[in-house]
Amino acid sequence: MLGAAASILENYGRYEEAEQKFQESLKLDPDQFAANFGLGHMIYNRGVDKLSAANEVPLDDETGLNEKLTAESNDFFRQSIQYFNAAIRHIDNITDPEQKRMQRKNLFDCLNALQVVYSRLEMYEELKPIKARIAEIQSQQ
Repeated sequence: MLGAAASILENYGRYEEAEQKFQESLKLDPDQFAANFGLGHMIYNRGVDKLSAANEVPLDDETGLNEKLTAESNDFFRQSIQYFNAAIRHIDNITDPEQKRMQRKNLFDCLNALQVVYSRLEMYEELKPIKARIAEIQSQQ
């Protein structure tokens, strides 16, 4: 219920309130997938939005706006890492093979997001196992 409320708030651009709802949900169950993925996804999307805004700054701009927006984007990407990793841990800890199979798309989405984040932040050592897991999932299709 808190996750649904958070998603609605996020859709209206009320990010601080959405984050509060996600955090409330995580206080009830820190290991849940929905709130970890939802919060990671929201923060990641905010990073993407900042990066898009940075890319729209004219090349001849001398105000430092591009650098400021890029730094803000990277901060959002860094913040999202912990939540995507928590969502992945949740899926990895599922013991029922059928439930684990049903989470394959969610796992793939988390791994893809982390691949973008680690690439963007030049975290190449962290990126290696993510790429390997993505390749493993793709080879099973």
